[in-house]
Amino acid sequence: MSRKAAYQESLKQDILRQTLAIAGEEGWPNVSTRKIADRLQTSTTAIYHYFGGKEAILIELQRDGFRRLHDVQAAALAIHPDDPEQQLVDVSLAVLQFAYEYPELYAVMFSLDGVSCHSNDAVEEMAATGDMLKAILAKLTKQDVHSVLAHWGATIQGFVAMARNESSPGADERFKQYVTESMQRFVKGL
Repeated sequence: MSRKAAYQESLKQDILRQTLAIAGEEGWPNVSTRKIADRLQTSTTAIYHYFGGKEAILIELQRDGFRRLHDVQAAALAIHPDDPEQQLVDVSLAVLQFAYEYPELYAVMFSLDGVSCHSNDAVEEMAATGDMLKAILAKLTKQDVHSVLAHWGATIQGFVAMARNESSPGADERFKQYVTESMQRFVKGL
């Protein structure tokens, strides 16, 4: 990679990092290309050169988030490769942990916290995470996997939403227990 190409890639990654940093500090509604440029001591023209605007930055963050989540889910699946019930629990806990570790990224992935990213540009990355879950669910039920996946998604998103708003001591461990119990009940209901 040439020096110029390395610099350009570095600047693109810095733009993405600063976008997440601003969102974490000030909230998604306060993220702007001007603030990103100011943080990087560059012009908004540079931001537009690499991404074309805020929406393109959000799309790239969404793609990156789903790629990361896919990797986290794959690692969770590998823990108990011959036990689909436990895999569902492990993947669900992995999603909860991902939401804890990357709250701003999670928000842009699912259009939460005042960020709106409704694009078909991240469909491939999003579908890959869903395909992994459908494969687990297909081992657990003869029901329509798409419907079961929607129910699973609503359940885990509900727990993530509650967990993201709970800051009392021990909340993270409590929510891990809730998710574990819920997924065990979920499997019994299939």
